[in-house]
Amino acid sequence: MTAWQDLQRAIRIVRSQAAAKGLDPDRIGIMGSSAGGHLTIMGATSSKQPSYAPIDDLDKLSCKVQWAVAIYPAYMLTKGGDKGGNDDDAKLVPEFSFDPATCPLLLIHGDTDVHTAMGSVKCWEQLRRMGIQSDLHTLVSRGHCFQNMAAPGTGSHSWMGRIWEFMNHKGFNK
Repeated sequence: MTAWQDLQRAIRIVRSQAAAKGLDPDRIGIMGSSAGGHLTIMGATSSKQPSYAPIDDLDKLSCKVQWAVAIYPAYMLTKGGDKGGNDDDAKLVPEFSFDPATCPLLLIHGDTDVHTAMGSVKCWEQLRRMGIQSDLHTLVSRGHCFQNMAAPGTGSHSWMGRIWEFMNHKGFNK
């Protein structure tokens, strides 16, 4: 809960100072890996749901982000703590509050990750059902923290390229 509160407050702080820094306050995105990937999805799916009581005028600003990148997000499924299995009947954890305001998401996961890639698949399926354009990339023979073991000629070697493609395709790099 504390991390989610910090995330919503941080987005508001960035939005409040964006124009002074020459940035567009309506083009804010978030990215995280592992537990940070989980938090990224929480931030992307719950902008209409306040995580804390307002503190000051800053909390009148939106905490909605326009894009999100979740890299091997962990703790996504309710069944079995999302370790190991890829059961089709597994459900996404209830703290994700998908709504029409949910931004486009890029999910990148390794297929041998101890935190099953099925969580990323279920998230992508939910976004697709809602008509929210998002991308899912599952890298072959890559586990958790795959960037530390990137191999030339594999998806893990070019995973940053997937982010670049997502940002360009959605128009976030303009």
